[in-house]
Amino acid sequence: MTDLVKQPATWMARAVREREVSAAELVEAHAARIEARNPDVNAIVVLRLDEARAEARAADAALARGEPAGPLHGVPFTAKEVIEVEGLPWTNGSTLFAGRVAPHDAVVIRRMRRAGAILLGKTNLSEFSSFWDSVNRVYGATRNPHDPARTAGGSSGGEAAAIAAAMSPLGIGTDLGGSIRAPAAWTGVFGLRASRDAVPYPSHDPLPLSAGPQMFGGLGPLARSAADLDLGLSVMAERRLEPVTVERLGVFEEDGLQPVSRACRDAVHRAAAALADGGIEIVEAALPRAGELRAAYDTVLGHELMTSFGTARIPDDADLTPYFAEMAAGSTGFEPSFPAYVAAFRRIAEIEAEAAAWFERHEVALCPAVPDVAPPLGTFAFPPVDGEPVRPGGKLTLATYANALGLPAVAVPAGRTEAGLPVAVQLIGRRGEDRTLIALAGRLETALGGWADPDYPAPLAA
Repeated sequence: MTDLVKQPATWMARAVREREVSAAELVEAHAARIEARNPDVNAIVVLRLDEARAEARAADAALARGEPAGPLHGVPFTAKEVIEVEGLPWTNGSTLFAGRVAPHDAVVIRRMRRAGAILLGKTNLSEFSSFWDSVNRVYGATRNPHDPARTAGGSSGGEAAAIAAAMSPLGIGTDLGGSIRAPAAWTGVFGLRASRDAVPYPSHDPLPLSAGPQMFGGLGPLARSAADLDLGLSVMAERRLEPVTVERLGVFEEDGLQPVSRACRDAVHRAAAALADGGIEIVEAALPRAGELRAAYDTVLGHELMTSFGTARIPDDADLTPYFAEMAAGSTGFEPSFPAYVAAFRRIAEIEAEAAAWFERHEVALCPAVPDVAPPLGTFAFPPVDGEPVRPGGKLTLATYANALGLPAVAVPAGRTEAGLPVAVQLIGRRGEDRTLIALAGRLETALGGWADPDYPAPLAA
């Protein structure tokens, strides 16, 4: 059973179609794995195993009748709790919405089901999907399957942990500021933040209709292989996104906004060397105006978030997590500035033009996905990085560049530290070139080892 659940989703899809394994067997194997691992990890917080078993039996019966099979026929999957699934809890990790259920399936859930995939359950997240740790008052804390004392990341941390621990072969997360890529990096799996408008983006309370989340947010697959990312994206995407050949790649170790650990820098060096060995020209070059772009991103989201808080009625005795309580308290007395808000959007447009010119010269960017390995679980303040204190402002600035411009970006496993903790790199590309990044991720998977299996920690050789 353990060997079965650790197979790639691409293998599972083929094996079901060719009748080597049944959908029922796949669901039962994952149910057993969830029973064995989820109590320690707390990744899947809403289970629907009885329904999944019934759907698997129906999938097997359809194959027996000779009916056509979709690309994910009989393959289990999971989805982040904030993604709507009709009749299932939809709290976004907040007690303010305890008891709320989704009225319908999100578009991506409908597409996955239409492709034949079977939903096992929904996964944990941070409150309102707003922090780099997946801890909330509704479902508790998700622990990193590599080290239960460490975070699995946020806000799609439950999804990443479920994939890493082989409780699900394929998952769906959301990413407004690194929420797919940070958890993927910290748990040793692949995670793609798709291009703006490539995959329909669901509602995100408390800002379901505001411009910032719709422009900066994205949705995408998490998986244990690059090929599985490609399969997941092909089902979720609005259109077929074809890869292009990459000849030149810009590499940088930091964005100048936050310190970056030696472990993450070394991972970038390994990845750059691997791609250079494959014939790609490597150039040291950082993406333009990272500090200004982050400031504009913060201005837009800050205005929209604080304005929303100012009109919301949050009870004084609401049971909020500390970081969300601090955000809510910060809205008191906030004075929005329309000129500042408009100027931030103008600055984003200017930097987008410069970034487009940069990508004409370098095609793809390679850099760290996160500033360090997974921090301790439940840490409100990000710990020092190699002894250097983090600076004020967002800690995942390396990730938010792609969000601000709607670019595709993928976190790729790149080995482990001597202590056995996963490290990763990030590839960022031009809008619409998601599959170009996935193809490069596949090359790095071959060169650097790919998924870090928490059952078999293998520290990177010095």
